[in-house]
Amino acid sequence: MPCPRPRLANARAVLCCALAGATPAAWADARVAITFSDPSGTHAPYYADLERVATAAGADWLARFLTPSSTLTLSVSIGFAPIATSTGRSFTSALVGTDNGGLSLYAEGAAYEVRTGVDPNGAAPDIEFMLGSTGYLQNELWFDPDPLTRSAEVPSDRTDAYSVLLHEFGHAFGFNGWRDGLSGMLPGGYASSFDALVSSAPGAGAASLFFIGAAAVTTYGAPVPLTLGNYAHFGNWLPGSGADLVPDLMNGLVFYRGTRYGISALDLAVMSDLGLPLQGGIAVVPEPSVSLLLLAGLCLLAWRCKAIRPREGAQDS
Repeated sequence: MPCPRPRLANARAVLCCALAGATPAAWADARVAITFSDPSGTHAPYYADLERVATAAGADWLARFLTPSSTLTLSVSIGFAPIATSTGRSFTSALVGTDNGGLSLYAEGAAYEVRTGVDPNGAAPDIEFMLGSTGYLQNELWFDPDPLTRSAEVPSDRTDAYSVLLHEFGHAFGFNGWRDGLSGMLPGGYASSFDALVSSAPGAGAASLFFIGAAAVTTYGAPVPLTLGNYAHFGNWLPGSGADLVPDLMNGLVFYRGTRYGISALDLAVMSDLGLPLQGGIAVVPEPSVSLLLLAGLCLLAWRCKAIRPREGAQDS
């Protein structure tokens, strides 16, 4: 799934709603192995920065799922392509059962490995990231020199690479599927674990697809609005549903420059609904109330309408 495009913003206003990370000590035993798919070595100058940030971002997620005694290591392949931003996915999926209607249900391969300890594709990489090679990598991303503390200031003209990869890990672990992004229709007799918890709401306006997992609904207070046309994400611009979800890591609309994003309680609730174990429970990560998120989202919308312009050449994803 593609990462939202970058835009300028007042980072401090977004920060209070976007940040929700584990402490560095909690990441110590979560392991991620990085390889690069770059036959010509063109992007070798970025390898060290990418490995440092991707390893920390992956460990941030794994610390939520694994016990300290776990020896599981996920392998991540990072490649490069002429795309606008970035994408992330599990390399494969694994059959986990059928629903009451007979649909075959598939979990993301990385999630299946976390849940069962069984690697569904053997020695092949578990996760694939692709990064835009025609300017996004070189001119847009900022690589935190110390991603375990995340204390350095993100430049106001750059997008935080840690946040981007944290978002892509979210897709690799569960925010993914095969539904049509507008109609919600499935292509056949199969669905992802995420797809199985997506429902349409007739007459709901611009946002007609919602995530209806029990933990997510409890955390959000209602079915969770998914992004129109990019449904493995949260939120929509007004007049659609879910403008309050613009600050979330897994929003499908925008990543603001100069801003850090972190795993939210709602993101964890979705993972719980998808069957991933949460070592500290959903409440381990502080999350602003829905009303505060709405206020922040409306403020962001006001800035967007009044002052923010998209980066030249950027595309909605």
